[in-house]
Amino acid sequence: MKLKMVAAWEYAKKNFVFPKNIIFFGLALLLILGFSTAVNFTSLAQPATAQVAPLSTTIPRYVVTAEFGRDRAGSDYTSFMTTSPSASVCQESCINDSRCSAYTYVRPGVQGANAVCYLKSPAPASTPNSCCVSGVKL
Repeated sequence: MKLKMVAAWEYAKKNFVFPKNIIFFGLALLLILGFSTAVNFTSLAQPATAQVAPLSTTIPRYVVTAEFGRDRAGSDYTSFMTTSPSASVCQESCINDSRCSAYTYVRPGVQGANAVCYLKSPAPASTPNSCCVSGVKL
C-alpha cells in the first residue's frame, strides 16, 4: 500500500504542471494591494500638541451678588424700566456692562407700574429697604 502511495505521488509531481500565469497574477495583485494600502494609509491618531500657556480669553468673568430687601441709593449712571418680575434682568445687565459696579432693582408698583433697574458706578453703600433687590459686582 505504501508503495502505491509513493508511486502516485511521484506520478503527480512529474505530470502536474503549475500554471505560471497564476503566480504572475498573484504577485501583481499583491503588489497592487500593497501599494494602494500604503498610498491611502491615514494614521488614526493625530499628534498631540502641548499647550505652553493658559488659553487667553477676553471674556471677563464677574460675580454679582443679589441682596434681597436692600437698596443702594445714589451713583446711578443709567436706569431702565422692565416688565420682569425678578431682579435677574437687572443683575444680568450689570454683568454685561463694564462700567457697572452695582445695581438696584425696584419692584413693580413702587415707582410706577413697571419695575425699574438702576445701574451704578461706583457702588454705593447698602441700606435696608423692602422695595428693592440690590447687588454689587465682585
